[in-house]
Amino acid sequence: MNQRYTGKFISKLKKIGIRHFDELIHDQKRDWLIENFRVRAGKYKLNVTMLMRNLVWQMRERVISGQKPPLNELLRTYWYMYVKSTLSRAGSLSKKSDNQYRYMVAVIVDLVKKYKLMRYSDIGFRDANQAHRKVGKNANIILFSEKLGHQQFLNEMADKFDCSIIALGGKPSVLNMEYFVDDMKARGVNLRKRFNAYGITDFDPHGWVIKNVFIENLKHYGIKNIKLMDMITPDMLTPKQIEVSKYRFPQTGKEWKLANTWLREAEKENYKNWKFMIEEEKEGHYYCGLEAESVSAKRLSEKLAVEILPLIRKK
Repeated sequence: MNQRYTGKFISKLKKIGIRHFDELIHDQKRDWLIENFRVRAGKYKLNVTMLMRNLVWQMRERVISGQKPPLNELLRTYWYMYVKSTLSRAGSLSKKSDNQYRYMVAVIVDLVKKYKLMRYSDIGFRDANQAHRKVGKNANIILFSEKLGHQQFLNEMADKFDCSIIALGGKPSVLNMEYFVDDMKARGVNLRKRFNAYGITDFDPHGWVIKNVFIENLKHYGIKNIKLMDMITPDMLTPKQIEVSKYRFPQTGKEWKLANTWLREAEKENYKNWKFMIEEEKEGHYYCGLEAESVSAKRLSEKLAVEILPLIRKK
């Protein structure tokens, strides 16, 4: 390898099946691919996970060593250029190839976050969500939203408070977070100071997961001291408003396990309007959630002013 690695680092690579290849993996024919990636493939022709890991790692090696310029492409483009065609040639492309694309994304997330072997910037991936984030002068005040539909509101708050904003587009992205924090570091922001994060996410189990993963990703990239405040809660509405806005979420099947965990956490907050989120009927009671859109922009703006203005004045 052109890069110099420690023994511990090399051991981590070996443990997950990453090797150095002189040959360009994405140029190889079917027999070569099957021969080199059939370990632990089970009933399949080859081990798709190992193939994906090595394709990504080889690209990283080439960029870091200067053999290839930074990719400067989206993950989706990388999939079409290097991974999908290789899987097809190996006879391992799924009929539901979009599921394999998502699996590739998960493989890269693991290399970055779980195994801590690389960064997205090592390869030069572009951030598809770049237009939906901004680092403000008050960088340690972060307003984030689950949905892109709140982007205009985020922009207005950024203008008003000069805070940092980011719209997640339905789910947090590790790549997106890496570049968001890199922007902060480039501006000289001290990541050790306290960050105040205000989240506009659905008040339901899935919104809770998105919020927690967002905070987890911030911590992965060095922002550890975070005070989080949920902006969408029953206490942001009157009982009458809750009545017309709430909805029942699934309370059977696989989703109920997640809902139970969320309910335990929500109940700890002691919301004064929590009781209005429960519907009583003869056959039992049902728990309800709130969409992020149930709280008006005016109400959100007023609450943010109460929370953020004192922080700005302290500076």
